[in-house]
Amino acid sequence: MELNEFLDNQEQTNQEGFEITDDQKANWALRKIGQYKDRQSEVNATAEAETEKIEAWANQENDKAQQSIDYFQGLLAKYAMKQRAENPKFKSMKLPNGAIRFRKQQPKFHYSDDQLIDYLKKSERDDLIKVKESPDKSAVKKAFTVNEDKLINTETGEAVDGVEIEHRDETFEVVSE
Repeated sequence: MELNEFLDNQEQTNQEGFEITDDQKANWALRKIGQYKDRQSEVNATAEAETEKIEAWANQENDKAQQSIDYFQGLLAKYAMKQRAENPKFKSMKLPNGAIRFRKQQPKFHYSDDQLIDYLKKSERDDLIKVKESPDKSAVKKAFTVNEDKLINTETGEAVDGVEIEHRDETFEVVSE
C-alpha cells in the first residue's frame, strides 16, 4: 500500500459528500490536489514522449514522400524543358491528373532596413518611412491618478481618454506543495 493510500484510509475520507470542517481535512484536500497535479505531470510527460515519437515517424514518412515528389517533379521539369526546346512558345500543358507550366515571377527585393532608412533620411524622403506610435502604458499608470473607473490627469482634473478601469473581485487560489 502506498503512503498516500494509507493516509487516505487513516482519514477515512471519500470525495462524495466530503466537507472540509477542520485544518486536518483542509490539509488532506491540499495533499490530494498535490497528488492529482503529480498525476497530470506524469500524463503530460508520457504524452510528450509519445508525441515526439509520432512526430519523428511523421517527419520520416514525409521526408520519404518528399523525395519521391522531388524525383517526379525533376522528371516533369526535364520533360517540360524538352517540350520548350521543341516549341519555344510552350508555356503549359494540362493533363488529367494535373498540369505542368512555366510561370514568370515578380522580382524579389532584399532590403537592408538600416541602410535604406539612412538613405531615405538623407534624401529627405521621410514620407517613405513608417513610424509606429504606441502608449507607454506603465508610464501612463504612474503619471495619472485612479478615480473610480476613470484615470484622472491631476494637473488638469480631466479624465484621460482611452482608458477605462475595471475593478475586479479578489480571487481564491490554492497553493499546494
